[in-house]
Amino acid sequence: MKKDMLKIVVFELMLLVVLFFTLFVSNIYTNITMALILSIFAVGTKYLIKKRNILSIYKKQVNWLMFGFAAIYLLAFYIMGFYFGFYKSTVTFGLTALVFYIIPITVVIIASEYIRSVFVAQKGKFTIISAFIATVLVDLIIYTRVYDVTNLEDFLAIIGFVLFASISCNLLYNYTSKRYGATPVIIYRLITILYAYIIPITPDVYVFFRSFLRMLYPYIIYIILENTYSKSNFAVAYKDKKKNIISTAILAILMAGITMLVSCQFRFGILVIGSESMTGEINKGDAVVFEQYKKQKIREGQVIIFNKDDIMVVHRVVRIRNVNGEYRYFTKGDANQKEDDSYITNKDIIGVTKFRIQYIGYPTLWVRDIFND
Repeated sequence: MKKDMLKIVVFELMLLVVLFFTLFVSNIYTNITMALILSIFAVGTKYLIKKRNILSIYKKQVNWLMFGFAAIYLLAFYIMGFYFGFYKSTVTFGLTALVFYIIPITVVIIASEYIRSVFVAQKGKFTIISAFIATVLVDLIIYTRVYDVTNLEDFLAIIGFVLFASISCNLLYNYTSKRYGATPVIIYRLITILYAYIIPITPDVYVFFRSFLRMLYPYIIYIILENTYSKSNFAVAYKDKKKNIISTAILAILMAGITMLVSCQFRFGILVIGSESMTGEINKGDAVVFEQYKKQKIREGQVIIFNKDDIMVVHRVVRIRNVNGEYRYFTKGDANQKEDDSYITNKDIIGVTKFRIQYIGYPTLWVRDIFND
């Protein structure tokens, strides 16, 4: 191995180790600490590693394009807020936000993107992969401070909103940085991260919708950049364009459908079965797709989802009684010997099951069991 490559490998491994340990030390000074660490590594990168020049002639155009993409992202996010509602940002703009969030995160973004631009410009896959891993770790450090990793819901949010979305975003950032330098990525990241500390209200968008937006949007940006600037004659074969459009549309539809089902915010939702009370018809580990209850007529024999003591229950309606204009539904699990202890009313009903999908709920149950232990 050449001396220069050995120096790069050692430098990158040191950065990965430091970031990995920083991930598990979370407090109010984490952003400041990370800003100092990355600043030191950025200076070391500048003087110890030779940077290769970016040859693209489209740097200025891509800078403006990434600014536009970031603005569109925020616009789409806040438009979603008119449906889901808004809440007051937990960190309001002021001296505290400036010292502990805005300035250090700005330094983190600039330093990490400078390091990335040097790494991805080197020859060899190791440098590109290590740059990708390092910047994913940076994202995890920034975002995971607001989540409790001992809580199942927050853990799933970290996996979906932070990890998967960060992987998608950093694939785009690596691609962009390698071809057009650090500046367009810095512009995009500053806008899409720092808005939360500047704008006083935040859309109360379900976390999986935010995940969907953060995972799909980088792919759309990649398609546009690839089709616009990666070809010397500014043109892409019609078949390639058509294929990209179709694949993007299919991916968007699939992700949107899954997100809508998991969120249970629209007409249909999905629920993982965690008990054996309906074994035979619906087994533990299955997932049921259900239609939200909107005062539609409930009949005997239907399997419904209802709320009982803040737990979602999936049982069959075995009897219906009308008492002084109030419908009372008596339910029972197919595998249970007796009916449920008490009846439910319309206000308790969440939805009516439509069909089941076998076995796909087991991973969720396994993770839940780990947290329950």
